[in-house]
Amino acid sequence: MADPVKTPKRPYHAPQRAAAAARTREAIVTAAKDAFERLGWSGTTMRGIADQAGVSVKTVEALYRTKAELLKQVIDYAIAGDLRPIPVLGRAALVLWVAEQAAPAHQDVAKLWAQNNDNRRAGARWTAATLLTKPGLPPHIGQRYAEQVFWIAIDPATYRSLTLGRGLHPAGFESWIENFYRKMLLH
Repeated sequence: MADPVKTPKRPYHAPQRAAAAARTREAIVTAAKDAFERLGWSGTTMRGIADQAGVSVKTVEALYRTKAELLKQVIDYAIAGDLRPIPVLGRAALVLWVAEQAAPAHQDVAKLWAQNNDNRRAGARWTAATLLTKPGLPPHIGQRYAEQVFWIAIDPATYRSLTLGRGLHPAGFESWIENFYRKMLLH
């Protein structure tokens, strides 16, 4: 007897459910941002975030596992304005390359490129100064050295080189950066 013909399964597609899940994630991240800004790290709880978002603690933990992971998502959301899992550098690396290439020939773009570098320099300076307030750093870590490490790490060219040139996935880039920081700043 012949085997019954199997009909291929249709892919599961539930746009309303996906939209509801996106609204839930956004409600949690928005509530967490508000809580972190008002109450700080110690005062913010997963329970408080869940209550403010109108969901269960289990929902928050299922989506974000830990308070630290949720804080990372809040920071990404604050910088990027959405919940897509794309590193900030990944969002801008290619378009910043366009600005860098156009800057020598176009005065308006040169100003934009200079502002980008000023912002990057300020970010590296601030991050280095913040790092130097932490206990237990190796003695060779000073402000200038730490700024140089952060300058390289937040350079869009570093992201482009490792993702486009070396084929690293954005998550692989994040792992690479964490490893880079550890080696350069903690040893």
